Amino acid sequence: MSYHPDLQLIEAYAEGSIDATHGLAVATHLEMCPHCRHQARQLEEQHGEALLSTEAILSDESNWQHMLSQITASDVHPAAKPLRSKPVVVSVNGRRIPVPHSLKRLVSPHAKWRSYGGKVFSLPLHHDDDVHMNLMYISAGVSIPQHTHRGLESTLVLHGAFSDEDGHYDAGDFLQRDASIRHSPQTALQQDCLCLTVLTQPMVFTQGVARIFNLFGKGLYP
Repeated sequence: MSYHPDLQLIEAYAEGSIDATHGLAVATHLEMCPHCRHQARQLEEQHGEALLSTEAILSDESNWQHMLSQITASDVHPAAKPLRSKPVVVSVNGRRIPVPHSLKRLVSPHAKWRSYGGKVFSLPLHHDDDVHMNLMYISAGVSIPQHTHRGLESTLVLHGAFSDEDGHYDAGDFLQRDASIRHSPQTALQQDCLCLTVLTQPMVFTQGVARIFNLFGKGLYP
């Protein structure tokens, strides 16, 4: 795992100022990445301390003593054993692939994937105005035509790996691209890939016959 959300994005997540769709994408990365999860917890603690310092929750000694007496008088109950969650699995192109639990409420066992030539598959998960969240599965040995984005494209690799002109990306890697980037994602001959994608605007193809999807200036949401 070599690519992570930038610190500003994690801080927006920690303070709750991020939109729900991108927040879920970051939360999914945090589930996979101990390093970023630790960063997020530290930032949440810092924001919590700042909030307490500006609020007079315990404004005087009497409030403090009253709260302390309530705590000490409370019955102590043994901690409940954590329930084991069933793994979340998606089925696509004859494969069953586990995904993070943060996506559980969005993934249906009866979901129908869109197929693009039987090699690339897309499953819409959520959209809010122009922000679209999808799962995208790329079969082994496939190259997606070069494209760019009018807005932001956030990509989190959930399974497998892919490469483009700028690097190689494995499970857990989080990328965010804007209109300055043109790339052609591809998978190795023996390696498929499942990604979580969030787009704020349609993708726009820049080469080959795939440019037909750009008709009328609409571009394409996967």
